Amino acid sequence: MIGNLDYTTLQRIWWILASVVGALFLFLTFVQGGQTLLWQATRDEEEKSLIINSLGTKWELTFTTLVLFGGALFAAFPKFYATSFGGAYWVWILILFTFIIQAVSYEFRKKPGNLLGASVYELFLFINGSVGILLIGGAVGSFITGSNFTVDAYN
Repeated sequence: MIGNLDYTTLQRIWWILASVVGALFLFLTFVQGGQTLLWQATRDEEEKSLIINSLGTKWELTFTTLVLFGGALFAAFPKFYATSFGGAYWVWILILFTFIIQAVSYEFRKKPGNLLGASVYELFLFINGSVGILLIGGAVGSFITGSNFTVDAYN
């Protein structure tokens, strides 16, 4: 018991915090999904650059809420965190990879002398906005359905 709060009350407070942050994260994934509409929503290169610049200022907030959501779940329910996130390890690694290519795309899309060209970075943004969001849905879905994992002498 900490002060006047028992462990169950603290878990409920953390659960409320995790729920609010999780809801905020899911709302912010619309930024990710917006990246998939770059080719349909723009008429010319200037409009595309304006949309990408406006989305680029918000992706860090999305990633930060994802990390905060994981931290809140770990603080409230460490065993749940260990089994849920550990069971979907490869999915979370792929999600991290899509966030990495997103960050690189926003940073280097219009840099002079980039090796890949702007269209490749725009394709990376499309991959993050489509594949990344589907992977996040699969990972969050594994919280409910569970994931196949084993514990033995080797892990």
